[in-house]
Amino acid sequence: MTLLANFLAIAIVLNIIESQIPVIPVPGAKLGIANVVTLIVLYVYSFKDSASLMLLRVLLVSMLTGKLLSPIFVMSLSGGVAATLAMGFFKKTNFFGVLGVSVIGSVFHCIGQIIGGIFVIGSTAVVFYLPIMLFLSIPAGALTGIIAQRFLVIWQTWHNEVES
Repeated sequence: MTLLANFLAIAIVLNIIESQIPVIPVPGAKLGIANVVTLIVLYVYSFKDSASLMLLRVLLVSMLTGKLLSPIFVMSLSGGVAATLAMGFFKKTNFFGVLGVSVIGSVFHCIGQIIGGIFVIGSTAVVFYLPIMLFLSIPAGALTGIIAQRFLVIWQTWHNEVES
């Protein structure tokens, strides 16, 4: 429980820091570095813990930044839900490794955001952002996956030493 709380705190800080750094030319888009934590929790703990962490992160960051129930909140939540569901499903297939699951999660995050955007804006005009978002989601998902992979190797080494 303590480690999950620490993972949540790390994800919140990463999310807030990242939201201050405009890197992608799409309004509100980010690299998704906070999703590294969601991915790590998915592999270290469970889908349920990963989904709970994502939901709490989105909710708490929105509350801390004053964006609760805003379009940004809805798009972040819908993207996070889509990504977490996709990552959980594709992890369970054991066909894709951490890197593949991360890229899939990044793609589904974009799709979820667009669906959320259509809902809150009331227009399908946001769909025009999808091609650039999908194009950028692949390297962003790969970066997130590489970071998560490296952490998981360190985690496994540490976990093995603790058990010895």
